[in-house]
Amino acid sequence: MPSTLHRCPNCFHQTLLESRVGRQAVMQCDGCLGVWFEDGALNQAIAHKHDNISVYDHEQSLGKRIGVGGRLCRRCDVNMERFYMLEQYEVEVDCCPDCDGVWLDQPEVELALKSPQLNSALATLSKQLTWRSMVFQFLTGMPVEYNLKPHRTPWVTYAMMAICISLFVAGQLNGQWENTLYLYLGLHSDAPTQWQVGQLLSHQFMHGSWLHLAGNMYFLWVVGDNIEDVLGHWRYLGVYLGAGVLAALAELVFFDNAQGPLLLVGASGAIAALFGLYMMWFRRASLTVMILVLQFKVAPHWYFLVWSLTNIVGMIMGESNVAYMAHLGGFLAGILVGWLLYPWVLRNNPLLNWLSQPEVKLRRTKYIS
Repeated sequence: MPSTLHRCPNCFHQTLLESRVGRQAVMQCDGCLGVWFEDGALNQAIAHKHDNISVYDHEQSLGKRIGVGGRLCRRCDVNMERFYMLEQYEVEVDCCPDCDGVWLDQPEVELALKSPQLNSALATLSKQLTWRSMVFQFLTGMPVEYNLKPHRTPWVTYAMMAICISLFVAGQLNGQWENTLYLYLGLHSDAPTQWQVGQLLSHQFMHGSWLHLAGNMYFLWVVGDNIEDVLGHWRYLGVYLGAGVLAALAELVFFDNAQGPLLLVGASGAIAALFGLYMMWFRRASLTVMILVLQFKVAPHWYFLVWSLTNIVGMIMGESNVAYMAHLGGFLAGILVGWLLYPWVLRNNPLLNWLSQPEVKLRRTKYIS
């Protein structure tokens, strides 16, 4: 018969009943649904949850000690000590200083069982900068990304990069080919409407210079793999191409025809949409910025805020040969799609959901020699 002679540390009533978390025997309150783990039971429950873990010690991963709480150990009748579950995850757990029993409120149980995965993700996101990343950004001006490794190979991202590079190289090998490619695949504001329909897609694979190509391909590689991982290959392809079309339409609508006919090429509008998606979904990732020789990790929203402001300033100053409205239009489209799909993304990506919680306190540091 289930024993009801044990007092719940949270409710202070005799409501603890024998139960199981996975294969592990525990005591659970039938009122608040909190769970009591005897000494070593939480470690065994975590190990059972993960095929690649045979022995686990949750005490080694505990974060900061908060202090002595008001809950009493159900065995020792002493006040339990409160800790953060992980170093950068401020969910509180209660531990008995005498018998090493652990009390978890009901919402904390699943988080505790996933704590090795959470701890690994937080360690990845909070990696220290290195002299290699500093030298790379100093020489190229490109940011370095710190984010979780995708679970699936980003084949669509690789394919789009391959197409863009192949078309550009083909044009460089033969001047006649280059003229033909720009004529048929670039988006021309004065082209017949039936041509423009196809060019709204094809212009995204054409580029005007090596620098234009290199910058776009680098950013596509940086942000595309994680977004493709979240959306899946075909959804990602649809969002990418669709956002590129919207970005091109924004440029066409706001283009001043007095400047002459427009020739629009480049994946910048579609990649700008990926920026918006990335900012909405990967808030715990980091991108680096460099001031003189000091490199800093910043949240994506700060990085893309500065990027947006530079585009706005360039548009106001009337700098030519840059499709600022395509950049900003694509970025806004990405933010809108990211906001609309955000609940779906969190439902289908539990780790992103956990990392999006306010209890995550990620450390972003600058490089120290």
